[in-house]
Amino acid sequence: MADATWTNTGGESLVSDKSNRLKFVIGGVLLIAAIVYLVVNAMSSGTQLYKTVGEFYAEQNQLIGRDLRVAGFVMGDSIQFTQIDATTSRLEFDIVDDINNPDQRLHIVAMNEPMPDLLKHEAQAMVEGSANQSGEFISNPGGLLLKCPTRYEELDPADHPDNVERPTN
Repeated sequence: MADATWTNTGGESLVSDKSNRLKFVIGGVLLIAAIVYLVVNAMSSGTQLYKTVGEFYAEQNQLIGRDLRVAGFVMGDSIQFTQIDATTSRLEFDIVDDINNPDQRLHIVAMNEPMPDLLKHEAQAMVEGSANQSGEFISNPGGLLLKCPTRYEELDPADHPDNVERPTN
């Protein structure tokens, strides 16, 4: 068997220490930049603003075309449901911040949504969608959420069928 030895005198290193350190720093900077890019991109595309009708009108110019949520009370006199054909329908209504002061109304349009049972006068509505240039707020598919204020009323304990008494503290 042949005897082979190799010795390194130190001066003929294949890659210098400075070159290795530079590659490590560049790789680290690229990794951090990629993480920052992913975090910023995820935060900006996943955010959705929540506005009341008054806040929407105060910032209307900046909000046109932007995906957001708007909440308010339904004005019962404005509800219109139109069945255009077998697959197309149009639901329209107005929401306001204060039911007693309905001066500032936001017109909501929901296409191809069924007529909700809870869509009544003074129902609380939250609509996800975006506003167009003509001042209509177009709902996203499935973006109409309603809460009826009369649906869950507090029951007087005296009217309870089991004669449950109110607990005393």
